[in-house]
Amino acid sequence: MTVEFHNDIETYFSSRCVVLKAKEAEDKYIASVHSNNHIKLMKEISSKKYDSSRNKIARKYNSIYFNKGSSESAVLAAGSVIEVAEKVAAGELCSAIALVRPPGHHAEHDEAMGFCLFNNVAVAANYLLNDRPDLGIKKILIVDWDVHHGNGTQKMFYNDPRVLFFSVHRFDYGSFYPAEGDASHCFIGEEAGKGYNINVPWEHGKCGDADYVAAWDHILLPVAEAFDPDIILVSAGFDAALGDPLGGCCITPNGYALLLTKLLGFAKGRIVMALEGGYNLRSIANSVFACAKVLLGDKFTFSSPEMQPFESTWRIIQAVRNELKTCWPVLSSKLPENLSLRVKPLPSELYASSDSEPDGEDVDELSGAVSSVNVIQFADDAISDHLSKMKLDEENLAVKTASSCSTVEHHPTDLVEVDKDGSVVLSKRISDFSLAWRSDLSRTHVWYASFGSNMWKPRFLCYIQGGKADGMSIPCCGSRDTSPPRGTMWKTVPHRLLFGRSSTPCWGTGGVAFLNPEINYNEKSYVCMYKITLEQFNDILFQENRLVLEDGKNGNVVYPDSPLIGLSEVEFMSTNKAIHLEPIKDSWYSNVLYLGDEDELPTLTMTCPSSDIERYKSGELPLSPPSKTYAATLIKGLVEGEQLDADGAANYINAAAARGL
Repeated sequence: MTVEFHNDIETYFSSRCVVLKAKEAEDKYIASVHSNNHIKLMKEISSKKYDSSRNKIARKYNSIYFNKGSSESAVLAAGSVIEVAEKVAAGELCSAIALVRPPGHHAEHDEAMGFCLFNNVAVAANYLLNDRPDLGIKKILIVDWDVHHGNGTQKMFYNDPRVLFFSVHRFDYGSFYPAEGDASHCFIGEEAGKGYNINVPWEHGKCGDADYVAAWDHILLPVAEAFDPDIILVSAGFDAALGDPLGGCCITPNGYALLLTKLLGFAKGRIVMALEGGYNLRSIANSVFACAKVLLGDKFTFSSPEMQPFESTWRIIQAVRNELKTCWPVLSSKLPENLSLRVKPLPSELYASSDSEPDGEDVDELSGAVSSVNVIQFADDAISDHLSKMKLDEENLAVKTASSCSTVEHHPTDLVEVDKDGSVVLSKRISDFSLAWRSDLSRTHVWYASFGSNMWKPRFLCYIQGGKADGMSIPCCGSRDTSPPRGTMWKTVPHRLLFGRSSTPCWGTGGVAFLNPEINYNEKSYVCMYKITLEQFNDILFQENRLVLEDGKNGNVVYPDSPLIGLSEVEFMSTNKAIHLEPIKDSWYSNVLYLGDEDELPTLTMTCPSSDIERYKSGELPLSPPSKTYAATLIKGLVEGEQLDADGAANYINAAAARGL
């Protein structure tokens, strides 16, 4: 893969920029954010002793590829970002761009993922804050505009008020890589770091200059002004650029230049950009070049984006501001009204251009956006095939291929699929139904079997009537139908209770309850069953999977416009016992189980998919004891439901939390 620069561009850079050689990072600096075991493996993975096992080890990770140059590249990437951050902080350079690979923002404390081996920006931020106090850097703003959520960086600074982390990314209701719930706008930091983690999660692709500028103007810039950073580190992925084969968004080089220009007013213009993702060489080159011209002080003629933001963009901005306004009062002000907004693109628009080059119309837009920039020309080498293997749900709510599953038709808009291993998935798109479904499903009753905090009725009613109960950090939106349950009963089921994940925005640090989907008659778990409508069950399912957004302009909440479980799914489950909901397949509670009938009504519950159980067993996902407040809620449910006394309930929970899988 080659890059052919015009001679005048080479002259342009060589005469105005200081070019630095890549420098290796010392282990002690990498260890500020990564475990010693992780560092040791990443530094040795390219050695001869791993020649026969390198690929096998890579397969244990999420979207990781190793080769004989990986170790050297990883330490050089981290070291290079440290060096330029140090020079900018010391005033030796005004600003800098670290053109490094591998990227870093997905890498976590003890895990490589998403092409990232070391978290380069996090390593550099910790270096400035903890190893070089003489430089006077006490507050750092990290702006992550990569199209994917910066999960690793978020976790490394989640409790640290010295770092304001801002990530704008595709979320797609939790289905877009890395497909974790903590990319939601509800995750705002904990303890001293509460309010210092800001996620702006797009619901779909095709977001462009207008959407990002709106997020800057109404979220990032006012908070940055209040925070007053000493330096800005940009996790500069360019996979949201027009023409990128993975990102599906539409930022032009002019758009990136405008976003960067808006940051120059902070931290005395001390900005360090570190390359993250990006899979179209032409898009990366033109975007980086536009940003370089901004940092060099060249004058741009910026015009307002021709398109307006999407309606969903405005709604998300309102939701983010509502979530953070108690932490940042500047976000309490009223947003402009009566705006002209774009409607959500059709699925055919979202997925029409999935290859590595923009279509004709996009090329014209791209060319126009960089008309004042000398365009960098590239050879036509195709992007390496393995990039397409990154575990993204590129089709958003895509159906599985016919080669891996058989199909059973139940309804013109339903598609239930049976995998070869016997598991069942629902693959309809969320937008396939009209709102008439609510009227239909409001006339059908089911038993909802709760095994976690919803066993305590006051907490369960939050999902129906809204609000929050004792111990909850954030309120629930409630159901469209606020009617209380028509009945309540208790029973035990032959499924293993476990506590997984490490934190939630509602309950803080600690695991939450799941049932192992596999039936085991040696197990006995308590469930409190509520007789509710199938409409209400879907609203609980939406809320459990963070699919409901609050509209800050008028106080309303916005639900998905179609159900996940309809009459045909209930009928199908009565035979097949479970459905894994493909539209939200990576969400925490995406598996609906059928537990039998009571009074001729089906009993349903929601839990994790079987694939997550395997990830818990392997250690890829953490098994964590529940927080004290979460455990107390379960105890109150069991005691007030007259199933166990307080000691017995505590022992039941502690035993479930202590057992391995």
